[in-house]
Amino acid sequence: MKHDKEIVERLHENTMRLLSETGMAFQSEQALETLRRGGVRVEGNRAYFTEKQVMDAVGLAKKDFTVFARNAEYNVHMNMEELYITPGYGSPGVCETDGTVRPAVFDDFLKLAAIVQESDAFSINGGILAQPSDIDAGISAEAMVYAILCRSDKALFSVCGGKTQAENIMEMLRIVFDGSIEEKPCSFNLISTLSPLGITQSTLETVEICAKNGQPLVIAPGPMAGGTGPITLAGNISVANAEILGTNVYAQMVRPGTPVIYGFAATVSDMRNMNVSNACPGFVKESRYGALLAKKYGFPCRSGGGMSNAGGLTAQAGVESAMNLFESFSEKANLVMHAAGSLHSFNSVSFEKFMLDIETVDRMRYYFSELSVDDDALAFDAVREVIKENGTFITSDHTYEFCRTEPWYSQVSLHSKCQSDPNGELYTSIQNRINRLLDGFRPPKLDPEKRRRLDEVMRRLGMNEKDMEKV
Repeated sequence: MKHDKEIVERLHENTMRLLSETGMAFQSEQALETLRRGGVRVEGNRAYFTEKQVMDAVGLAKKDFTVFARNAEYNVHMNMEELYITPGYGSPGVCETDGTVRPAVFDDFLKLAAIVQESDAFSINGGILAQPSDIDAGISAEAMVYAILCRSDKALFSVCGGKTQAENIMEMLRIVFDGSIEEKPCSFNLISTLSPLGITQSTLETVEICAKNGQPLVIAPGPMAGGTGPITLAGNISVANAEILGTNVYAQMVRPGTPVIYGFAATVSDMRNMNVSNACPGFVKESRYGALLAKKYGFPCRSGGGMSNAGGLTAQAGVESAMNLFESFSEKANLVMHAAGSLHSFNSVSFEKFMLDIETVDRMRYYFSELSVDDDALAFDAVREVIKENGTFITSDHTYEFCRTEPWYSQVSLHSKCQSDPNGELYTSIQNRINRLLDGFRPPKLDPEKRRRLDEVMRRLGMNEKDMEKV
């Protein structure tokens, strides 16, 4: 069998060949002119990169940086070692406990934002927690960012809609973070390419605005093997890798030193129905090699997540999410998107699954943490004492001292005999946990003048006053 290092090198070589011989379509004349000025060969709307151009741009990208939060306690240090999770992203529906799906509304978004703010599992809040169908689509990106900036002091995952939306969001960031943000990263910005090997004008404009403002780019191509990418995993991985590296060349030409996260999101098509399959072993395997490629280039990476193709909170959902999250932890993903709540291949979010996924993340953190081997943990004296006194560990002082922290305790899972329907009791436990988090939520303080100015931005954009009052 080939070793991973050899496989990664073959993937890299194939990527370089794609970029040099097939090129990447940039659907913006301004972007193409920027590339031409930078020495890139352009024919029509396709840019062709040499390996030197690609690797020089890799070298220019900032790969170790801090994303600042309103509360410094939640500052996020992006590098190749730390691991941070984010909630689900982009779901237009909410999946109820009986499996029915309804359109998400702004109240769902605000409820999820409050849960994330209160949960110790997250240092990052935001993104499209649920796409609110009752907010005008033309301002929904700004409305979601506005809500997070007002109701959370954690690091912000922004919502990238296009040029106008990006400019409005940068204006809001300057309000909250006291003016210039060019040297103060304070948002994560998801950049989605157009597979295979393309990127739209709207996305390129977002790249330009974020880069010029010094804001990190999560470059996240999602070619579907057998659909928008080759059906073979190696080919699909190569296409995604090429899209990340090609987009990075442009970002570094816009502003050298732009912070970049390798946001690999290649997935798989179910060839029986052409649906995206982001929870099968093929997807997990692609994620693994995406993470290994990121390490080759020195980028912090996004990998895996808690996705599921299941149509409800089922055993399938648990197996698929756990397998995805295990890959995230085992390969040291630094930014784990869709870590909580995702069902129906991104298309719905479940509040109940959200809580179970948080607990799965806790399980992973415990499993992947270093085993303590200090004197207390080795328990030599405790063993000797119990043996000497012909006693039991249940009543030993050592057990009493550590029983509240060792080995691990769940927040919602049940570990005792159920008195009725097990699923019903689990849902009750989950709802109790949700209620405790929501009851404890208090919006963190925001300077009244900053809030007034944020309100002014949203009024100018036409946000409904009643929706603003909810925030």
